Amino acid sequence: MADTRKASETQLIFKSSVGRQKPRTLHLSNPVNCDCPFCDRSQLPPVLKEDGNILLVPNKYPIHIGSQPLVLIETDQCDSELSLYSESHLFRVFHMALDTWKEMIESGDYASVLFLKNHGPYSGGSLRHPHMQLIGLKEVDYRRNITHRDFEGPVIWSAPGVRLNLSDHPRIGFYEFNVQLTLRSQWQEMCRLIQKTVQFLLRDYQNGRIDSYNFFFYDLDGIIYCKIMPRLVTTPLFMGYSIPQVCDNLDVIVHQFQSIYFPDLALVKEAMPS
Repeated sequence: MADTRKASETQLIFKSSVGRQKPRTLHLSNPVNCDCPFCDRSQLPPVLKEDGNILLVPNKYPIHIGSQPLVLIETDQCDSELSLYSESHLFRVFHMALDTWKEMIESGDYASVLFLKNHGPYSGGSLRHPHMQLIGLKEVDYRRNITHRDFEGPVIWSAPGVRLNLSDHPRIGFYEFNVQLTLRSQWQEMCRLIQKTVQFLLRDYQNGRIDSYNFFFYDLDGIIYCKIMPRLVTTPLFMGYSIPQVCDNLDVIVHQFQSIYFPDLALVKEAMPS
């Protein structure tokens, strides 16, 4: 029997029958030899955009009522990852993603458009193959739940029109990294900062014990934000009470990041009188 319910302005309805059909490769020990639908182009829906091995396609499994989901397949290398991309490939991936996001927003067909990425077993994704998602929502406007305060905190690096910081009012808790873009011409610097943050999370943060992350894009009052979150088991305080926790050592994480990826900046700060 068809589900006739509609999404409201505050929640999405998950189509469980579709969700059960989705292929899953994220938890396989050898993803290269698995039956990955993104590796086999014959399994893909009609390609909407193409730039070499970067493809934009409709999502074959639209799991939410009142949505139009697209998938951006970042590469034909199933075992690759955003932290490993050359700068030129990184820019090509984000150029297609950002252009598509902008087109969907400006179409006027949606209350809001989500742009996000899942990576790793704790990210909530299902496929290992590197990809991003763009989801047009007919009824739900994510901006109802977002404030600029969600992206404020001690600065790791900044330049005119772009900055990277660490949330002192995280949405879920602990360490959430934010890239803020106020000058659109700096979009490539934004991409570099996102990649450096992912590299930090997978290689340096907690001595490389993190294997999962998400990033989420937001367009809020003309400012573009990208929030990058390491993913672990969500804390009971947030699950039960929606109470985020902020760590008391944000300055330590800021300094660690700077010392690895912006060593000149870290040295300048060390030389300043306390």
